[in-house]
Parts: sequence; structure tokens; C-alpha cells
Amino acid sequence: RRGALLKFGFFLSWGSRCQSPGSSKWVSPLKAASPVSIAAMGTLSPQHALGRRPELLAALATAWELLRTRGEMLPWGMILKWGPASALALAGGCIAVMRLVLERFASSVKLLPPTAKQLEEESEDANPLCRAIPALRGKFAWRSLGDFPTPVHRFRCGLGSSLSLEGVREDIADVWVKREDLSSNKYGGNKVRTLQYTIGSFEAYLHNCKAQEGGGAPSLLTLGSGGSNQVLATKVHAAATGVPPEQVEGFAPMPDEPEMDNTLNYLSSLSLPGRQAKWGTGFPRILRVLFQLFQRGKVASWALPPGGNNCAGVLGQAGGALELAEQIERGELPDPDGIVVAMGSTCTTTGLILGVALARALGKPAFRRPGFRIFAQPVHPGFVKLHRLFGALFSESFPMMVGRGLRDAAAAIAAAGGPDVTHEALAVMREELVVSMDLAITGNYGAHSDVSREAKAVYDRSAQPPEGAPGLWLCGHFTGKSFALLLKLLREDGLAKRDKRVLVFWQTKSAVQPLGPQDEWGAFSEECCKNSALKKWGVLGGVSGHLSAAASPAEVATGPEQYRSLMTEVR
Repeated sequence: RRGALLKFGFFLSWGSRCQSPGSSKWVSPLKAASPVSIAAMGTLSPQHALGRRPELLAALATAWELLRTRGEMLPWGMILKWGPASALALAGGCIAVMRLVLERFASSVKLLPPTAKQLEEESEDANPLCRAIPALRGKFAWRSLGDFPTPVHRFRCGLGSSLSLEGVREDIADVWVKREDLSSNKYGGNKVRTLQYTIGSFEAYLHNCKAQEGGGAPSLLTLGSGGSNQVLATKVHAAATGVPPEQVEGFAPMPDEPEMDNTLNYLSSLSLPGRQAKWGTGFPRILRVLFQLFQRGKVASWALPPGGNNCAGVLGQAGGALELAEQIERGELPDPDGIVVAMGSTCTTTGLILGVALARALGKPAFRRPGFRIFAQPVHPGFVKLHRLFGALFSESFPMMVGRGLRDAAAAIAAAGGPDVTHEALAVMREELVVSMDLAITGNYGAHSDVSREAKAVYDRSAQPPEGAPGLWLCGHFTGKSFALLLKLLREDGLAKRDKRVLVFWQTKSAVQPLGPQDEWGAFSEECCKNSALKKWGVLGGVSGHLSAAASPAEVATGPEQYRSLMTEVR
């Protein structure tokens, strides 16, 4: 609070301008303040404030007196007349620019038909969308990228007693887990399905470009935060399908918190084939590709949006929901009361909604329980605030929002000869999607909140996976938060003295941390020498969801011996 007060005084002093009597020149009120006061106002940190308090208070008093005595000279009429309009215009301009950029992301990746090679190498019987809707066979380029179907495991787990509700004793409940984390032995998690149609279409795009005379070689750009699963998954699976590594570019320009799981992902990205931009950089290159600037005579490259949230990604996630419907039909688990999933870019949530609508339209005996819900836990506080104020996540026109994603993906299915479930999918979104507004669970983006850390502790001490099944990696970025929501929902059942709901936990974090053939530690050390922010961000130890990580204090990364034992070599 002291630091905020000092900065407010600094704002009043330097940001307020008044006109000297008899002069047309606008000057700062601090010009009249004493040198000691001015020097004191430059010391704004709370640490310095303790030792400079008298001078700082004097500077604040001087600034306030000047504003009080000369404030009538400010052009208040002009400020009141044009200030609100200018602020609204600025906000509107920012929204328009953001929308334009996101529209470019949404249209960058195209759904293309498969090549002859893809049809030969991939069985469309392995594609859950094609199994459910035969009319889609041969319409969309697709790569499996992993091992499917992913299993559903039944865990026994304690519910804790101090997450959100007081006075509830710790109880034990059954938790059904959709093991998306086991979708690939190279790198699993929900991003595998997100990339199935994206990488398949890019591979087809490369083939078409090479077939054209002078077609050139486009790149596939993928971006996220420093600990991005999307960047890592794209580099792993593009290399596995034979996409030339020089045509895959990874970017980590967006900030997240310093936490071990994030550091591991960045190190894994550095170890894999394909270009990797310096940490915290890349927006100019991304914007050039999105708007095709300085690209005359060059074939257009593709840029994946954060989280891979586009029409292709949503179709892949819809396949996951249809696969779960098949498992319910086979009796591998009961028809659930709900699905609990982490919400980052909204791609997985959107795909699950579309898959539920398709399963019902196709007559599958799944997702039919009264009161069925999809419970989504946002991992970014910005999404919570935007949705609370404006219902933004349900927008049917703004790119990367759930409603828009449903419209685009449902239209693609209908255009390819499948059923049009646009109306049904939007109804599921409005009536059966429950977005958690619990900011205590969300915390900061890219790190555990206090609530998710406690949920992980509950899991660590009480979870009982099936015999032979690996445990869950509850990362601070995503699954730790959705697991905290799961425990909260089950505890609410106990508080209400009703039977506990049958909930499926969508495990989106990979069980494998890949280590590629390149010297990731050398690249990381070289970057740290030039970027002190990266050196502070790249921590190891502390809270980690990794199954083999031993509890230790968080510290700055100093060598590969700190982490390589947690990684799996991939080629």
C-alpha cells in the first residue's frame, strides 16, 4: 500500500500539468518543488521508502498543494468533454486490433483433403470422427500422432478438507480419468488431438506447394508462453510425421510464472528439431506471417494461435468426446454426470461440447444423464474477469471464444457432408457448460494457486490409481487447477448430503517429458547470458507435478543433472 501511495503521488506530481501565470507554456508543478523533494520522489520502491519517508511525504505534500492552488488552471472542460470519448475510442481501437489479429490466426490454418500418402499410411477407422460419421472419410487430412483410444481409469482419492468449504471432513470418492496424458509415448496430453488435423493439413499443404512449380517452402509457426505445451507438442509431432525441421518455428513471447514444469517444457522445446526463437521474442515475425508483410513472391506460411485453438484443433478434440461416448457404450465406465476440464485457449472445451452434441445427434447412449454438465476451470484470471463482466467466452463471433469455435467447426462438418449440429452445440454451451468463476483456484497464469497446490497435496497423499497405471501429472499451469475444481465439486456433494456425482476428469498434461537430440542446456545457458529475465524465470525444484520429481526448494537452473533424469529421450 505504501508503494501504491508513492506511485500515486508521483503520478500527481509529474502527470499533472499547469500553466504558469502570464505564460502559454505548460510546466510541471514539481518545477517549483525543492531539489530534495524532487530527488525523494524519484525513490519509489517500498524498500527505499522506509529510509526516505520524511522527504517523500514532503514531496507528496508539495505536489498536492500545487495541484490545489493551481488546479483551476487545468482545462477541465476539455478534459471532461473529450476524456471519456477518447478513452472509449482507445479501448475500441485496441479491441478492433486484437480481433483483427485473432481473425488472422483463425484463418491461417486451412482444412485440406488428405494426400495419397496419408490415406495409405493412416486408417480412417482409427479416426473417431470418421467412425461416427462415415461421410467425413477422405474429406480432411488427418494424422493419428499417438496411441488411441486413450484409456479411462478409475482412481480412488481423498477429497481434502480445506480447499474451499469449511467444516467438511475428508472423504474418499471414485474419480474417473480420461487418460489423454497417455496418448503418445513421445509427448501426450490434449495437444495431440489438437494437432491431428493441423499437422495433417500442413503436411498436405507442403505436398501441394512442392507440386507447384516454384511453390516454395512454407513454415508452420507455433507460439505460446515460456512453458507452452502447444509449442513443445507441435515440434515433437511435426518431426515424427516427417515435416522438415527447418519449416517448424517455435515462439515463446508471452509471459508466465517461473515454475519447474514451465522450465522443463522450455528445455524440451530447445532440445527438439526445428527453430526456436529466443525466449520472450517473436511477435514481429508472427505478425509478418499473419498479415503477409514483406512476403511478396513467397508462399504463405501458417501460424497456429495460442493453444492451437482453431477449427482444426476443435475437430480433433470433438473426436475425443466421441471416443469417450464409444467407451461409455461399451460399458468401460458409467454414463457420467459431468466432465471436468482445464480451460486455457478454450479449444479442448469447445471440442468436448461439439462432441457431446454430435454423440447425441447420432443416437449414442452417452451424455444422457439428467443434469449432465461440462465443468471448465479457466487457468487465466483474464478469462474469468471477461466472462464475469461480459459473458465473453460464449461469444459466437469473436475468434477463440467457445461460441465462435462451435459455429466454425460445426459448419466444416456440415460442409463435408456430416450432420449440422450448430444449434444443438450452441444449446449445450448455453445450458450445460459451467465455467468456474473461482479466482482462488485460477490464481496467476502459468503457476499453481494456493488452492491448486493444496489439491495436488491431497492427490499426493491419498490417490490410489488402478494397479499398473501411472499416476497423474498435476501441473500448475492446467491440471492442478482443474483437479482442484473436481475436488470442490465432489465436496459440495458431501456438504449437500447427496450421492457423489460420476465425474470424468480430463487429464490434459502429458505423462512424458521429452528430451530431443539437440543440446538444450547449451542453448539455454547461452540465452541466459544475454537475458537476465530468462535466468530468473528458469527455475528447477519447488512445486512440480512430475511423477518422479523429488520435493526440493526452487532454485535457478544450474546444470542438466538437475532435470534430465525426469525426461524421456525421443527420436
